[in-house]
Amino acid sequence: MASFLDRLRRGHLLSRAWGRAVREAQSAMTTATLSLTKPEVGHAAIVTLNADEENATVQAVLLGADDRFDRIVLVTPDTEISRVAVAMAAHRLGANIPGHLLYQRLNYRALITAYRRSAETYSTHVLLPGRDLSKWRRHVHLTHGSGPKPDTTFRAPTNVLASITPQWVPQQLAEYQLPQDTEVVEYMPRLEVMRRSVGDVTVLQRLGVSLTAPLVVWAPTYRVVQRGGETRVSGVPLGGASARVPAGVQQAVDRLRGTLVVKVHPHDADSYSELEVTVFDGAALRALGVSAYELFGVADLVITDYSSIFVEREYLGLDFQLVEPDRGDFAKSYRGLRASES
Repeated sequence: MASFLDRLRRGHLLSRAWGRAVREAQSAMTTATLSLTKPEVGHAAIVTLNADEENATVQAVLLGADDRFDRIVLVTPDTEISRVAVAMAAHRLGANIPGHLLYQRLNYRALITAYRRSAETYSTHVLLPGRDLSKWRRHVHLTHGSGPKPDTTFRAPTNVLASITPQWVPQQLAEYQLPQDTEVVEYMPRLEVMRRSVGDVTVLQRLGVSLTAPLVVWAPTYRVVQRGGETRVSGVPLGGASARVPAGVQQAVDRLRGTLVVKVHPHDADSYSELEVTVFDGAALRALGVSAYELFGVADLVITDYSSIFVEREYLGLDFQLVEPDRGDFAKSYRGLRASES
């Protein structure tokens, strides 16, 4: 009871209740709009929460080469970053930057307009609440990673799930509140970037790392998220004044006599700046003209804990290693792990 009253006094419950009310109103509006209107021929849309999300940018390039579409919209939180990321994806794929690709800043109005007009939509995150009862559109949820962490976001117009993890498909469908007979396609567009980057020394040159020593990329996932006025933590911080590279990571680097770099998760609350290793976030990589999946592709070994990158490396037959120093804490955190991984 005391905890409930404390949260009420701090405004957490009121904030969460208001957020839920807004989503319910948007959900009703979305369902009515999509169910009662027809899309425009030749229109497609991609929506993403991370401006440089490579499932989104690669999909934009692929749709640009599809002669069924003469208008493509990418709804993104930062249009300039997305322009750069799309150009990088096009270069890696040996394709042209789509001339008929438009960029819209992420908000509900942009989302509902893009979905309403498009015969095909692709999402990396569940951003639009509501359903499409019309059956006139193909809504593909690419996800931002088919990994061990569950995704219990609110409902969306999705009617096609893209996944490379058949063992988790039933859980994914349950998390998205989709029927178990939902169409599932074995698809993850950003894997083509990783596959094409294997052995590319020009990526190593841009990164400024050794061209001869094996490259080891450590991709940890520590998150602190502000939601509904509350702070929600996944895992434990590995940086700080007493920061050190986990033993399992260092042992792998020593065994390979490799070069270690850290790739920070887009929502990681830890900068790892105290570690005596090179640390890359999205901005640092873009400044070097390297995308995250080019980095993962050129790596000889990727070490992670709960990131979907290990599933993707496994899918392509590339080396990976799991090092999970905070597994117990992570499994008990607000997000946790899927059933087969808990």
